[in-house]
Amino acid sequence: MEKKKVVTDYSKLSEELIKLYDETYPTGIAGRTIRFPNSRGEIVTAVRLETDDTIYLVKVSAKPKEVLTEEQMDELVRPSEKEENEEEEKSDDEESGNSRSMDED
Repeated sequence: MEKKKVVTDYSKLSEELIKLYDETYPTGIAGRTIRFPNSRGEIVTAVRLETDDTIYLVKVSAKPKEVLTEEQMDELVRPSEKEENEEEEKSDDEESGNSRSMDED
């Protein structure tokens, strides 16, 4: 018996299929997507999800779901002030250690 083939959007998956999706792609979908043209000639990106009786091509959107604020971008892209301060203190300690060893020699 040939399996039924369905193209659907991630947002339309049932809770059961979302659970299967998460189990199938626990570390994400990078490198596991396929691309194909839809009926309007647009390129669609999808991943394969298979059950006992159906093969799903689950469309994943490349469009951002939300727009990040400047503050959110800073948190994602730049190290936090705490990390910067810790790095500066470590650097200062290393420099101090180097000058002491020169004085001791």
